[in-house]
Amino acid sequence: SLLEKGETDPKLRAQELGVGWDTAGRSSAGKTPMGWLVLIGVLLVVLGGWSAITLSRGEINLKGQEAESSRKKEKEARETASALALVERLERAVSGYLSASTVEEKSSYVRHRERVLPLMRDHYQRHELLGEEFESIEDLRAAEVENYPFFGVDVKVAGKTDVKLLLIEDCEDGELRFDWESEVSYQPMAIADYVGKKPTDVMEFRVYAELDSFYSYEFSDQDRYRSIKLTFRDEDEFLFGYVERGSMQERGLTAILEGKENGFPLLLRLRFLPDTRSRRSVLIEEVLATSWVLVRKP
Repeated sequence: SLLEKGETDPKLRAQELGVGWDTAGRSSAGKTPMGWLVLIGVLLVVLGGWSAITLSRGEINLKGQEAESSRKKEKEARETASALALVERLERAVSGYLSASTVEEKSSYVRHRERVLPLMRDHYQRHELLGEEFESIEDLRAAEVENYPFFGVDVKVAGKTDVKLLLIEDCEDGELRFDWESEVSYQPMAIADYVGKKPTDVMEFRVYAELDSFYSYEFSDQDRYRSIKLTFRDEDEFLFGYVERGSMQERGLTAILEGKENGFPLLLRLRFLPDTRSRRSVLIEEVLATSWVLVRKP
């Protein structure tokens, strides 16, 4: 399955998060700054990781015989220097982020820190925070989420075979910041607890969604509701989400999910109905994002 392959294939792990550098149905034209693409290309050469493209100097020059001009050499030198500077920035940021052993320290590296810090405190009350030792950057590529430019970094961590995918934003203040929420698949409570307690408050969940044909109890009217099966990363639990047919939310979800063979990553607002008789049926209140990344601050 996509989820199983994603454990070892960084591109599939990225697709799992809804990151759109090579994901069908997501436009990428004109959104990622060309300067970043050039810099990333030079950086990959510096890292020795762009083995698929082997442009020799002879290929760059049509005849392969002419010496490079002084202007080209200066440009290459500037690009290489910029790439090396980016490598150093990335290595410092990644090393600090991964090695952080307290919530406050780790939060200094994340996007939307003021909003995310309380979520991190909640998450690490339920999950142990372990510092990791950074070894190397294995790959870097331009990424976009909802037509907003990010870049993805595949990182090798000491003691682990699989690389770790980190999604990074180059922020306006010049700092590199990590999207922690999508990395850990943050949920406001354990899924088993959510299913067991059935809270009626609206809560935000990161899900994999696919169209379904299950209808029951309060949502048995197929003419009124559209059924969507909701699953979760590293969870056996599942839910059935329902949205009113003909609504803007339903039309949008149907357009996204029709024809998809695997669960599609979404960030949804869900709630159980009061006095529900169903164990797993929830109302989809809102689609917050067509990925696991909240691009803009609420």
